[in-house]
Amino acid sequence: MLVKNTDAYFDYLTGLYNRLYLFENFSENINEFIVVFLDIDDFKYINDTYGYEIGDEFLKKFVRRLSKIVGNRGKVFSYNADKFLVLFPKENFKDIYEKVELLFQKLKEIIIVGDIEIACSISIGIYITEKDDKIDDAIKKAEIAMQEAKQKVKGQYVFYKHQIEKEKMRKANILTELKKSILRNELYILYQPILSVKGNKIQEVEALLRWNNEKLGEVSPVEFIPIAEETGFIREMGFWVIEEVCRQIKEWKKKNLDLKVAINISPNQFKDKMFFENYKYIVKNNNVEFSKIKFEITETQIFKTEEKTVENLLEIMKLGTKISLDDFGAGYSSMKNMILIPCSEIKIDKIFIDYITKDTKIQNLIASIIHTAHRLGYDVIAEGVEYKEQYDKLLEYDCEKIQGYFISRPIGEKDIIKFIKRRSS
Repeated sequence: MLVKNTDAYFDYLTGLYNRLYLFENFSENINEFIVVFLDIDDFKYINDTYGYEIGDEFLKKFVRRLSKIVGNRGKVFSYNADKFLVLFPKENFKDIYEKVELLFQKLKEIIIVGDIEIACSISIGIYITEKDDKIDDAIKKAEIAMQEAKQKVKGQYVFYKHQIEKEKMRKANILTELKKSILRNELYILYQPILSVKGNKIQEVEALLRWNNEKLGEVSPVEFIPIAEETGFIREMGFWVIEEVCRQIKEWKKKNLDLKVAINISPNQFKDKMFFENYKYIVKNNNVEFSKIKFEITETQIFKTEEKTVENLLEIMKLGTKISLDDFGAGYSSMKNMILIPCSEIKIDKIFIDYITKDTKIQNLIASIIHTAHRLGYDVIAEGVEYKEQYDKLLEYDCEKIQGYFISRPIGEKDIIKFIKRRSS
């Protein structure tokens, strides 16, 4: 193989062969190798903390260590700043797990630059090439595996599987289509009734966002909500939900149906400095009473909120909007949160309700939560109630609100009216 003697083939900082050299000299026979893609986790943090001079020295020492570990068993390349590629010949295929584990363990060891000890964490993706693979596709697949390693928990290695790329493509498609969802009127809301035990009445519902896309069909909130959170689109979606709920409250009122609606608020909405002001504007603009809306906020997200956010919550509570502490018991320091977090209601997580008829410890815990919440002046909702036996236990413990399939599945806005009429007749 003829190699040109030119500086264009080398990374100026580490002295390693670069991408140009890699593509010019290994494109024809990439299927003879196993591609290992390495990324130094949070390298930007090293530069930001210690400066670029220390960061550069760190990279040089990292590369020396990497090259020493690989030795003559493979070829090391600089790919992009803090990203590197290693090609291992397939003839040593049986040893690949041992090689990757050695890389993973040795590269995690502390690197000393001057008198500074810097902890090193790496994420690795491995792709075992196939016949007729193109070099850019092979590298892409190794990088996809590396990104999967980062996404799960940084500091691990993952072998490429076709399912990973399939899931990645679906995520990309969801992201593309999701941004058009409001303009296309693809979003809609189902409402799950909440039973007030006293009087056996439905006085509240929870608004649950749904999405039916023309290309992807019905997409589960479990899929699209995290993507909306990750991209920040959740803020736009959140305001759409509030607008739609206000519209629905007015429609129900015309039909003599007076319902309070619970809306789930996401962490990203909390981070939006204008969220509370926009919320107040939307409600006032729609001539809806603040008392007809309730926010459901998880323990974890509210526990991380800033002091200003807490002040905003207190302000809207004064306007009449209730705050429900959602998924209660699934977070940390729950009893402390009952005291410190501004809220009007505790919503016991389904994880407890699932065992209410099976475990005496859970029974005692639920009874204790309900009793304590009442003593502190909070209402209590039990969510995820699916069976009569669970319902009966909760009545025994004086839980005043019940939500779950035992009462009703989430249903459309028109079906809510029919459902309530049936229960009243």
